[in-house]
Amino acid sequence: MKVILLIAIILMASYTADAKKCLALALSGGGDKGAYEAAVFAGLVNNLPVEEASYDVITGVSAGSLNTLGLSGFAPEDVEGARDFILALWNSIPMYNAYGQWPGGIIQGLFFKKGIFDLSPGIEWVTEQFGDRTVKRKVSFATTDANSADYVVWDYNTSDTQPTDLIETAFASSSIPAAFPHITRGERELVDGGVIWNLDIASAVRRCREIADDDSEITIDMVLCGDHKIEMKENIDRYNTLEHLMRGIELKSFYNGMSDYNSSTILFPEVNFRYLIVPSESLSSGLLPLDFSQKQVDKCFEVGLKDAKNAVLLGPGKLGDVTLDYVDKLLGGQDVWLKHMIKDALDDLDEQQKVTSK
Repeated sequence: MKVILLIAIILMASYTADAKKCLALALSGGGDKGAYEAAVFAGLVNNLPVEEASYDVITGVSAGSLNTLGLSGFAPEDVEGARDFILALWNSIPMYNAYGQWPGGIIQGLFFKKGIFDLSPGIEWVTEQFGDRTVKRKVSFATTDANSADYVVWDYNTSDTQPTDLIETAFASSSIPAAFPHITRGERELVDGGVIWNLDIASAVRRCREIADDDSEITIDMVLCGDHKIEMKENIDRYNTLEHLMRGIELKSFYNGMSDYNSSTILFPEVNFRYLIVPSESLSSGLLPLDFSQKQVDKCFEVGLKDAKNAVLLGPGKLGDVTLDYVDKLLGGQDVWLKHMIKDALDDLDEQQKVTSK
């Protein structure tokens, strides 16, 4: 009996030692705020041990797909290489055009093209920067099939050559309906995945299950880059069609992002949801979330680096708790600001540490 018990203990210890873990990063949509997500990744790399920022899986929606694409070209443990590339990618965008006008302008876009704006300049920008890099970790891009209304996720694994449709898939996920052309692939008409879900946590869990033995071995970090607070618009009665479309997307992004997070924590109760990071300050610089100027990029970098650092300082789960409390108060009609609530949480932590050290 003792021999059997000893064998069981040895087998359990061996299983624990060999248990495979998976670290994932889920990146949301957010238009011109993709630079914020890049800065959050950089901030996590700057403030965490290498192994805690070595993401095995990355999922992206819309702007998050462009970051997922950029990070896909680096092995999980190459955190510094990935950090430097993704920051350089967004820093280069003012030298290009993320999108352009058709020769016939908006009229041609509205009536003779699939989108008001031409995405080819953005595709050229990313293609040139990404070069011939191959996929070096598990990545997934979420799209919406406008024909069937399906949420279609495209998975890629480590490869020796660059998949021929990789960059196109990232832009399919980023194609805001009406603003940009949809991408036809077979019988599918692909548009922005954020039309259905703006944060694809489900795919992060699914891909991690290809690595981890149990959901308890899965850890997920999440970045939402929609505006942290919806502001009143005094002149909304004078908005044109495109401005009304973008306002609707702004409202949907703000509320659905938190809903995606809340529902996922219920669906996957054993998964470790580590850091939920959202902009602590407004990143909008105009009516449309399509400002890719150096000023906008610099603002996103500043806030993203700060928010990531604060998330690590507060500890796993803490910034998410503050954010959920903020949303509850905001929806309850209170005039609160996320950056103030984060500062209060940091001050409380500092006081607790002072008491503990005495």
